[in-house]
Amino acid sequence: YRIRARNMTGIRVLVVEDTADLREELVDYLGLQGYEVQGVGSLAAMWQAMETGGWQVLVLDLGLPDGDGVEAAAALRLRHGMQLGIVMATARGQTDQRIDGLRQGADAYLVKPVDPRELSAVIDRVGARLHTGASPQMQPWVLLCEQHALLCPNGARVDLTGSEFLALERLMASLGRPVAREDLQNLYSPGSAIVDVRRLDTLMSRLRAKVRQTAGLDLPVRTYRNQGYSFAKDGS
Repeated sequence: YRIRARNMTGIRVLVVEDTADLREELVDYLGLQGYEVQGVGSLAAMWQAMETGGWQVLVLDLGLPDGDGVEAAAALRLRHGMQLGIVMATARGQTDQRIDGLRQGADAYLVKPVDPRELSAVIDRVGARLHTGASPQMQPWVLLCEQHALLCPNGARVDLTGSEFLALERLMASLGRPVAREDLQNLYSPGSAIVDVRRLDTLMSRLRAKVRQTAGLDLPVRTYRNQGYSFAKDGS
């Protein structure tokens, strides 16, 4: 079924999800947020809807009763190019599965249970990419404060520890400008007279490795010798 809200976002969303309750929940929420949205429960229904609906963004489950969503995403990308936004929403949460989904054409990959607020934010990002014609790699890095997570340009989400979140929050607030090691340490040990260089370097090294493993991207945090760190203004 389809919902049309009064205040439209201009983004038309097709939700492909075989679990009826979840499909209804997502359609209701997105409809209330101003999207024109329809839900279907199979790949066959998806292909039929794609022929007539003019949908801009697909929210695609991968474990569907009549086929695999990853293969469908690859076929959709071949058919529609980058003029279609594809957001995968699935229980397949292993790193290799997320990377494979992104490589097969997804703009974003969300692991269930999906927070509808996060889904809405991702759809807006994909919609902005469609509007500007930018590639997924040109989308910004976004810090999700309530979830303590980092949303990467390719849509991958990286869950953060408390220390990692505090460091990124400070660095991204000073976008492009170096943040002194003393300022970063004060986030963990306020008033400490000794800067624990090793601890900070280890934190940054582990954070870079986590982002690379989870999202397949390099975190744009630069090291300034004897000074501190910065989050690159251009995100690269």
